[in-house]
Amino acid sequence: MKTLFVAVNAKYVHTNIAVRYLTRYCRQQNLECSFSEFTINESKNGILEKLYMSNADVYGFSCYIWNIGLVMELCRNLKQLKPECRIFLGGPEVSFDAEKVLEENEYIDFVICGEGEAATSGFLKNMPDERCVIYGKKPMNLDEIPFPYTDDDLKAVTDGEKLVYYETSRGCPFNCAYCLSSVDEGVRFLGIERVKKELKKFVDAGVMTVKFVDRTFNADKKRALEIWKYCLELEGNTCFHFEIGADLITDEAVELLKSAPEGKFQFEIGVQTTNEKTVSEISRTMNLEVLEENVRKLRKETSVMLHLDLIAGLPYENLESFTQSFNRVYAMKPHVLQLGFLKLLKGSALRNRAEEYDTKFNCFAPYEVFSTRWLNYEDIITLKAVEDVLERYYNSGRFYATMEKALGFFESPFELYHKLSLFWAERGLIGQGVKRITLYQLLYEFLCGELKEEDVLSVVKVMKRDFAMWHSNGVGTPEWYKLEV
Repeated sequence: MKTLFVAVNAKYVHTNIAVRYLTRYCRQQNLECSFSEFTINESKNGILEKLYMSNADVYGFSCYIWNIGLVMELCRNLKQLKPECRIFLGGPEVSFDAEKVLEENEYIDFVICGEGEAATSGFLKNMPDERCVIYGKKPMNLDEIPFPYTDDDLKAVTDGEKLVYYETSRGCPFNCAYCLSSVDEGVRFLGIERVKKELKKFVDAGVMTVKFVDRTFNADKKRALEIWKYCLELEGNTCFHFEIGADLITDEAVELLKSAPEGKFQFEIGVQTTNEKTVSEISRTMNLEVLEENVRKLRKETSVMLHLDLIAGLPYENLESFTQSFNRVYAMKPHVLQLGFLKLLKGSALRNRAEEYDTKFNCFAPYEVFSTRWLNYEDIITLKAVEDVLERYYNSGRFYATMEKALGFFESPFELYHKLSLFWAERGLIGQGVKRITLYQLLYEFLCGELKEEDVLSVVKVMKRDFAMWHSNGVGTPEWYKLEV
């Protein structure tokens, strides 16, 4: 039998590590298999045609919140065209209600739950005659799983300038109630020497960005330090992206990271909330004061790019509390402040307690929260608008000095972005495409309605410098730029 593992990614630049693991592991077991990657933005009919023309006997789909709707549509149509083929699903989106998935979708033959490599291999060798759920055996020894990227695959990924996803561990030592990593017990690590060997492969291949999918990369501080040190020893321009616990950063780590050149490291740090009651309720382990101090050190003393996350919709966090969280994290001056919205993932503790918290959420993936006992839908709409202008004016990096200057005329960061979002909403611009050069004009008009003339001019003076940095060529001079300041 010929098996095709299918990935439908959220963006072109993404790669799916799961189908690569499955392909390489199953080939080691002398099974005939390959994988195909698509994106959710591609033509549905185009994807269906390629799946049909692959002439596979068995199709296995990797299922997540961003692709489940399209995957089910593809599976239904594929089964209609090839009723003799066998279709199975795997991944977090189907692992927690597998029996229901089979019951409600007659065109799905099997669902594989949990860790997939060994389970999928065993399933393909001895495929059941009847539709059923296959449960993976845990835990696997990570060193028994082959490196997911072949040389040809690495070349294709590099030529396409895609992100390479890579893991050196599975599991998480923490039990955050919103995260699926909390359902795993313990952490398993890939051998450190193998990690070094594989990182060198990425660098030698010219990979632009290696994004580690380890849930808390520096849970083992000593191990993280050794890998960071090795990354710094590698020549090349590869950027390494890690999800870390900032409160676990040691002084030794900061000292090492001082030597990292700009663009070498990116740290994603999930703060999520600064409300202590919320932190306790979601079973999050975090020393906020230490986190705050370490982020400031990293920002001041290193060139590491810092991406900090907040989540709206958590228990006991109302609009006032979230505003406080926003202001406190903004004050840490991250390069990117991601304002996210809680998604009640299948299998997560918060989804299981949704009724207790009076949580209303989208019944379709990605299951984003509409309201809670503490945050109503209007509050969510308010925060969505704030997120929109935050992305354009802060996270874009094009207005950093301008917004820093403007902030001095408002009571808090949240007040600035909230008022700016109201200005945008009045003009029907929230969620709409706006030319980059127009962003400056809109900000100028907003400031004119909020500040004294001399204060507006003081901000414009800084905005001119930001504008010149990003628009030095091929752009006409805007009217606001001609102001005497």
